[in-house]
Amino acid sequence: MPKLKAKRRPSKEPATPYKRKKTAKDEADRSISKSKNKKTVPAQKRSASFTWFMKVYKGLNDWHLPIFEAVNEYTQAKQVLYPGCDKHLTASLIFHNVVYVDLNKKLEPVFKDPLVLEWINKNKKYSDEARLKFVCKSFESNFENTCSFDLMISACAGIVSTPCSKFLKVGGHFLVSDMHFDARTTFVRTDYRLVGLFDSDTNKLETSPEKLKGHFTTTSGSPITKRQVEESINKPKNRRSFTLQKEENFYLFKKIK
Repeated sequence: MPKLKAKRRPSKEPATPYKRKKTAKDEADRSISKSKNKKTVPAQKRSASFTWFMKVYKGLNDWHLPIFEAVNEYTQAKQVLYPGCDKHLTASLIFHNVVYVDLNKKLEPVFKDPLVLEWINKNKKYSDEARLKFVCKSFESNFENTCSFDLMISACAGIVSTPCSKFLKVGGHFLVSDMHFDARTTFVRTDYRLVGLFDSDTNKLETSPEKLKGHFTTTSGSPITKRQVEESINKPKNRRSFTLQKEENFYLFKKIK
């Protein structure tokens, strides 16, 4: 009687390898590793504040850096004010003397963290000592002397121009985002003049009249008005009575009086 061949058991498929979820520390490590030929802080030394800062602003891959570099070259600013800074210490890589202002008390440890300060000193683009100060106060308060800064930065903190213009010297510059309509608010003021914009396509600061043409100008050919600025703040884009010919994210103004 012929022997019956035993049926072979189907082999089990290899188990799917477990994929660990990325953590804030992983993101910080990834950001740092992308920055070539730069001194970094060893992974075992990174603090919670340092990791938090790196996760949000990506270290040397921060997209604001080319903007800061171009504005620094143009303005040669010595004293810089950054209201509504959040934890955006990247500005201190380009500007050697920055006063950061924010009402959020939770940010203070980031500005005092020795590892964050060490990273700034190792990667700054200037030879002078990095000087920075964090002021935990409201924009409305008199946190510094008036007319004491060469450059003011407003990136994403609402309308900074109204309460903080008094701190900027006449002849000083205002780097401002229009994300919260602070740039168009500044445009309609009589004490500022538009002198530049940062072209997001070319990554260059453009200052020629030809490049500035059409910005803060409606499709009807008229400059934006105060009423239209208010409309921008209070209504979504598709419900406004006007459209601008051209828009960019960051603009540069000069305080003229």
